[in-house]
Amino acid sequence: MHKDHIGHKYILIGTALIFIAVFLLKHNLDESSEAGTASDEMLEGVIEQMPGTVLENLSGEMPVVDVDGHSFVGTLEIPSLELLLPVQSSWSQEDAKYAVCRYEGSMYDDDLIIAGHNYTEHFGKLSELTSGDVVIVTDMNGMSKYYEVTNMETLGAYDVEKMEAGDWDLTLFTCTLGGANRVTIRCEFVGKYSETGTTPDVLDAAEKSKHIRK
Repeated sequence: MHKDHIGHKYILIGTALIFIAVFLLKHNLDESSEAGTASDEMLEGVIEQMPGTVLENLSGEMPVVDVDGHSFVGTLEIPSLELLLPVQSSWSQEDAKYAVCRYEGSMYDDDLIIAGHNYTEHFGKLSELTSGDVVIVTDMNGMSKYYEVTNMETLGAYDVEKMEAGDWDLTLFTCTLGGANRVTIRCEFVGKYSETGTTPDVLDAAEKSKHIRK
């Protein structure tokens, strides 16, 4: 009888743990989906405020626009991951629930760092990037700068000095599952689109992107 009681207890504990795991998985999936939807809606508002012609201005502060009470400095496109995301002007844990954020720096000074949560629709697939993959950042003047992934590394969650160290033109980072470390992607500037006319990168990608939900 005593052994049966212990066995029954373990079954109950196991069932409870499975229930908790399923609940947490569903919660994370729901949160990721909500983050993707919020980012998509804001992306449309950001693109609508970009000029029809490129305004080349690679000095001073990056222009900022407001969409639904959030401030944005442009967009980030990663073709190999089929990502097109609006970029908020500054980082906070709360704002990052809606869209990726500029952590610090500027595309004009070639020291831009962009951070995001590891939601599937945000930076959850950063670890899948490989050397040579293209990353495009477009500011609110319609100026697009092209980068190539040159280095991938994993840093400690609180290793801010290493995150900010080095002469990197663009850095993207997100936390690993569990938050113990940061997936960090370093990129090198390779060129910019500066011809007068419609900015093809963001506008064309927006029409094709699965992240623009009709």
